[in-house]
Amino acid sequence: MNGAPVPGPSFHPKALAGQVVLITGGGTGIGRATALAMAGCGAKLVLAGRREVLLKETAELVRRSGSEAIAVAGDIREPEHATELVDAALAAFGRIDVLVNNAGGQFQSPAEDISLNGWRAVHRLSVDSVWNLTREVATRTMIPNRSGLLVFMAFSPRRGIPGMVHATAARAAVENLASGLALEWSRFGIRSVAVAPGSILSEGLEQYSAEARSEWEQGVPLGRLGRPEDVADVITFLATDAARYITGTTITIDGGADAWGSGRPVPAKELS
Repeated sequence: MNGAPVPGPSFHPKALAGQVVLITGGGTGIGRATALAMAGCGAKLVLAGRREVLLKETAELVRRSGSEAIAVAGDIREPEHATELVDAALAAFGRIDVLVNNAGGQFQSPAEDISLNGWRAVHRLSVDSVWNLTREVATRTMIPNRSGLLVFMAFSPRRGIPGMVHATAARAAVENLASGLALEWSRFGIRSVAVAPGSILSEGLEQYSAEARSEWEQGVPLGRLGRPEDVADVITFLATDAARYITGTTITIDGGADAWGSGRPVPAKELS
């Protein structure tokens, strides 16, 4: 089933006309797929990430689709880069209507082997930098304009993933941040939503073993791992006017994996 064709776009080509979208991690995977889906609806894109070559590739694909894009390479973990990123977006397009906090990073490890530095590295990228950029975008453009959409990336299964406690804890933090900001910033016309993808066939998944990927696939009731487009289309929908009454919640995009659970037997007890 993984080889099934990816459905074509199902949105009106002007559904996001005039909207400016900033996507972190826009060079590959879900970030690139989201940029292309939104460009197909008329959005203008600001693409952020550390690998300039990949960002420029995505920007060129956006331009070929008939939309506009700029690529801003840098490390969003550094507060000054977040400021420079928003500076560049506002200089190019004058506003930011949608922020997709897609960038993140993690590694697989037994919980007892995760060092404090390893824990901090994941949380610095997936929590600290997300909050810093979100606040920068909100205070400089969304709050003054009394409108905007903030998208945060959670994980599924939402109950925890063995070998990923550092990453799932970080994603749970931003999922809660999404709902909290919806409560506080709705008065400014800002919507805030988390999406929780399951195992998605992208560059990030390739770092894990074939055995691990096979285990994850067996836990998906729809019978396949996800594609970046499966997530990108939902994020695109959230940015359209059709989703105008959706805020403060998490949308799970995982083929039913969260409902199924881990899909694995419980680990054997270790006796001392």
